[in-house]
Amino acid sequence: MPKTNSKILPRAVVVAGHSADEALTPAERKLLAEALRRGDEARDTIEDALVSFGRWLLVTVFNDDARDALENRMNNPVWRSLRARAGGPTLRLNERMLSVAVQIAARDKRITDEAWRSLEPGRKELLLPLPDERLMRKAAQHVTRLKLTQRATRAYVGSLLAEAGEQRTTRLTAATLLGRAKRARAALAAAGLSRRAVALVGKMTPEERAALDEQVHALAAWVTAMRSALKVD
Repeated sequence: MPKTNSKILPRAVVVAGHSADEALTPAERKLLAEALRRGDEARDTIEDALVSFGRWLLVTVFNDDARDALENRMNNPVWRSLRARAGGPTLRLNERMLSVAVQIAARDKRITDEAWRSLEPGRKELLLPLPDERLMRKAAQHVTRLKLTQRATRAYVGSLLAEAGEQRTTRLTAATLLGRAKRARAALAAAGLSRRAVALVGKMTPEERAALDEQVHALAAWVTAMRSALKVD
């Protein structure tokens, strides 16, 4: 399958395809083309740096163990510290970008399909929410074959998630439920988190406290239902 990459066709080349451009003067069109070219360069620089950081995290923090990086991140003390610092003065990279960096690195190691490898990080990120690598591989082939834009890729992934959601509701197993419970516990019961969370509540605005209270009540209801089903006193 031929390799498809957004770098092959600069976006400035397709500028005439946008109706908003029709009112531009020749000088403005030239300026727009240059702005698009520079924007593309900026995007490539950011994405290349993010991919490089993700690979370093995978190899160094997770000992090049893709499964550990994907499934057990919250058990890694270095990762927990990085996540806690994300978006702050000591790590200005936000939590989403931190997570995306290591997830792409881990998927890159496990998915060897050329269609996946040919995608730039932006479209790979859009495929990450898919429930398994088989579906990611299939989606990458579809996106590459049709040369979908990020906007079209997002819509396509949304349709796949809707289909997968319907299927997964009938495929819930004991192992799946236990795994989800373990991940939720790991995320909420990390060392020192409860103490820091209680301290943070006192600093929240009334609106933030109300929003958190709603989520806590929903979690409590789920726990109560599970304990009742398990017949735990």
